[in-house]
Amino acid sequence: MGRKRNNLDRFHYHEALDRAFMVGNIVDEYLAEHPVVQKHKELKEKVEKATELLAEVYQIIGGLDLKLFPDDSEMRDKQ
Repeated sequence: MGRKRNNLDRFHYHEALDRAFMVGNIVDEYLAEHPVVQKHKELKEKVEKATELLAEVYQIIGGLDLKLFPDDSEMRDKQ
């Protein structure tokens, strides 16, 4: 939480990407499918929006990873 931005390495971005994926899956699997959420339109819409936003966060983090660490992604492609 108190880390300075310039101390972030590739692992930090990978970790954030993983966390966004995990949280998105939890919201989708355990909250979106819950009977109470399914019964109430307002809840369902908000949970669906949260899932969409988490998917966007995942995509943005993935894009930052590729942008900030291009050499690493080129090496992966060659493997």
